Amino acid sequence: MTEKPHHDLTLHLCRNYALCNEQAERIIEEVLAFFSESPDELIQRRHREMQREGLTNPEIFKALITEIQTHRFPASIISERQIRRIIYG
Repeated sequence: MTEKPHHDLTLHLCRNYALCNEQAERIIEEVLAFFSESPDELIQRRHREMQREGLTNPEIFKALITEIQTHRFPASIISERQIRRIIYG
């Protein structure tokens, strides 16, 4: 029988959080999908989310500059102009 990817992590989640295998595997898939976004995808998604929250573009751009630096991928310092280009092309 072939071991599923992330078998050790699945077992760890099941033991420590009273999850069944299927729940643990689904959580792992969700987390991996979340962190698989490229910087451009993250910026576009977060821009839409913050717009729905009623934030203005200057507020959004300032927040994105901070967020992009703390996400899981290494990103260079990004300017407000670069953020605009990613969003609007």
